[in-house]
Amino acid sequence: MAVADALDNVRNWADALSHRERRLLSLMAVVFVAIVVILPMYVAISSISDIETENTEIAQVLQDIRRSEPRLQQQKAERRAVERLYNRKAPSLGGFLEERAQQYGVSGLGITDQPKLDMGAYSRRSVRVSLPVVELRPLIEMLADIENSSYPVSIELIQMTGGRMRTGYTVKLAVSAYDREAPSAAEQE
Repeated sequence: MAVADALDNVRNWADALSHRERRLLSLMAVVFVAIVVILPMYVAISSISDIETENTEIAQVLQDIRRSEPRLQQQKAERRAVERLYNRKAPSLGGFLEERAQQYGVSGLGITDQPKLDMGAYSRRSVRVSLPVVELRPLIEMLADIENSSYPVSIELIQMTGGRMRTGYTVKLAVSAYDREAPSAAEQE
């Protein structure tokens, strides 16, 4: 009974409204329906669109990772090769260089040892080499053999003078060997 009375009161109130007030009330009802029904639908659709965009971006990143896998495998293999290189300690640089020079017919090496330098987990041994007169081809072959050896050895400096009117070149070299002092991170794992 109370509900019927309440509905009668609302009908009497609505009948008492003017045409303009009824139009405003209708407009307010449309806005209310729009807020209650359409706004949540818009928010839901927008959220779904954002999630789809995010999923597309994630799929793109995963595809990029898959595409870069061969490059990453190659880098990993190169790192392992470098680690294996440092597993083999370089011999005495003076003897090593004299052996290489003799192998290619280069003579007259003047070798001066440099102080050992500690660089964290590695140490560097260096020598300065002077060659009074050497022909170009045996020199290049010797340098390539040193650089491509299975030891962690590198040629740091090459200084050449002479040529043209002389029979050969005067060459000064700086050669370094690197030794690992502590086990590598891969070995510690």
